[in-house]
Amino acid sequence: MITVADEIARRLAERGVSQVFGYPGETSLSLYAALQRSTELTHVVGRCPRGAAYAAEAYARVTGGVAVCDAPGGIGSPYATPALLEAYNSSTPLVLITSGPSKSTPRPWATGQVEHERLFASVAKHVYVVREQRGVLSVIDAALALAERPRRGPVVVEIAPDVLEAEAEPALLDAPSASGGATVPSGAPSTADGVVARAVEEVRRGSSVALIAGGGCHTAGAAEALQEFVDRFGIPVFTTLNGKGALSEVGSDLPRVVGAKGDTPANAYISGCDVVFYAGSKMGDKSTNQYAWPSPDQFLVRIDDDPAIEDADPARGCLLREGIAEGLKLLTDELGEWSYSGPRPSTAEVGTWSKAGTASLVATVNAELSDRDVCVGEASVASGWFGALLRLKPPQRLITPRGTGSLGYAIPASIGAAVARPDATVWTLVGDGGLTMSIGELETIARLGLNVKITVLDNGRLNLIDQHAIHRHDAAAVSGAFQRIDWPTICAAIGLPVMACDAPDRDAAEIESFFSRQGPAVLVLDTSVDEVSPDMAIAIRKVH
Repeated sequence: MITVADEIARRLAERGVSQVFGYPGETSLSLYAALQRSTELTHVVGRCPRGAAYAAEAYARVTGGVAVCDAPGGIGSPYATPALLEAYNSSTPLVLITSGPSKSTPRPWATGQVEHERLFASVAKHVYVVREQRGVLSVIDAALALAERPRRGPVVVEIAPDVLEAEAEPALLDAPSASGGATVPSGAPSTADGVVARAVEEVRRGSSVALIAGGGCHTAGAAEALQEFVDRFGIPVFTTLNGKGALSEVGSDLPRVVGAKGDTPANAYISGCDVVFYAGSKMGDKSTNQYAWPSPDQFLVRIDDDPAIEDADPARGCLLREGIAEGLKLLTDELGEWSYSGPRPSTAEVGTWSKAGTASLVATVNAELSDRDVCVGEASVASGWFGALLRLKPPQRLITPRGTGSLGYAIPASIGAAVARPDATVWTLVGDGGLTMSIGELETIARLGLNVKITVLDNGRLNLIDQHAIHRHDAAAVSGAFQRIDWPTICAAIGLPVMACDAPDRDAAEIESFFSRQGPAVLVLDTSVDEVSPDMAIAIRKVH
């Protein structure tokens, strides 16, 4: 018998999906049976729904396409919420397929029942609820398309278990669905008349100009267009943390990361600019230095095709409502033969962070990076270290949970990155706090034999939180009573090669040899609570 779940699997493959991530439950087993029967789809089963959904989110970032994950309704789907929020805030195209109450459920409060429309209202672009097989494939098509429409983001499809299990009736599957659809703006985004000329007028007039490339610049075509624009006009360029790697960072005039995860010279230069470009950035708190940019004295030129963004005040800025490549092309045509001749940022590294310890480990990673490698940084200080010191060149990537800043992202995200680029090495930097929240996915990495090199920054504390408590609130450390966890023993018990180290500068050659073997490996780096990361240095400096 060909089930509705079989037809859903077939339709996903027809629409270009080749990989699904998920976690099973009784109500979703018919989908698992269909995925097992499919010859075109591969399925990675995580150790929890949150980990599987995070892996899918990272997979979408690295591949640039829509990712699909599954979780059983109620008992599993709420755990996917952090990943949906990350995808929503980071504009990642993700489709979650989950189960809902069966049509035959006579009363509410069935085990696992949840109102997904209410649960996910603030973290998904739309929630489709399917109670019959009529139009179910139309819903799958609509969900995949909606996830990729500007502004890209997550979409949820809830399908009743008895619909998934039912024998497919082809005449019904592609019929119009009764489940309702999302409201989608019609037509392509367009820039208002006179906006490009106004932007160019301010650029020509400004004595100092900067361009900040966000994570959106990693989409197809945007990185190449960005490099051409920078090379042609010579405008100083910087990136947000998730924009890192859109341009080569190898060389003397490399782009620097700005904002809370950046460095002092870069932030100082942006603060002194007359005109600030933002391309492909949502302009959140971290990438605008806690909303300090643009200041009242700065003119903003923004390129973004998100239809929800309001037009800028003409006196203070311009919004080019375009894709990044298209927006840069409009500016290029209008700028003509102009070139930037103003001041340039300092290339000196004057950060007050610790220069040994983790800094030495990142230097080792820089030396070992290959062309298509992916780096994954956990929230907190791991992102700070990678943001300030990692040196990438396209198509190398850095992915971090900057949409939410949530711990527990890096390990499952490493799975998605490794599946997306099986020919590459994934370099993961995670604190012991984040690892505690995602430890189960270490087994997934071991089971799949993924080429993921994990470094655990182990100080037994939530140290960035502790430093904020001490320096911002005049309080004691909140995690000072935590007991140390024996990570080498745990990793070895899972089946992962493990090395313990307390001086990566001294042991650099041994670390290089340890990481040179194909397959997963875990380095547990014993770090001091007194070690100061780049982002911690910025935060503490603001207080004092």
